[in-house]
Amino acid sequence: MEFSNTQIEIRDLPAIEHVTFRSLEKEYLTVSRISFVISFLVILVIGLVLFFLIDRFRTPVLIYSSAAVFIFLSVLSWVTTTISFKYSGYAIREKDILFRHGWFICKTRVAPLKRVQHVSVQSGPIERKFGLASISIYTAGSDEADLTIRGINTETAQQIKEWLTRQMNGELNR
Repeated sequence: MEFSNTQIEIRDLPAIEHVTFRSLEKEYLTVSRISFVISFLVILVIGLVLFFLIDRFRTPVLIYSSAAVFIFLSVLSWVTTTISFKYSGYAIREKDILFRHGWFICKTRVAPLKRVQHVSVQSGPIERKFGLASISIYTAGSDEADLTIRGINTETAQQIKEWLTRQMNGELNR
């Protein structure tokens, strides 16, 4: 066997711009917002407990500045969640799976099918209420999920998992 390491021209690489990403389910935005509200309510309760238990937290400056920061972060998180949802999506190609998310910092993660070793589908109580799930894809050389797609229909997540399992078992052509 002769060693070969031919250079590949950048123009010959497949362009990711030509990929059509499938949007996450609309219900996932609601799930994200519910999770957001729960998180901020917990923070609010902790702040109120500190306010009532510790006298030095009752200064007007601290109260108004804390309220302003809390409101600002709440609005910012709500808007960021909403905008980010519009830019999130996934694509399944014959040799890999892609997941794109974020709007200010846009990230695209790629999991090559040949390296997939384990796939899991999970859903929390809020996701289950809306019929949604997350699929986590683990590849060789990693002990945590390389790619997790949240906000897809439970049935679709199971179909993707079964398809990937058949790919791993060599039942489908790669």
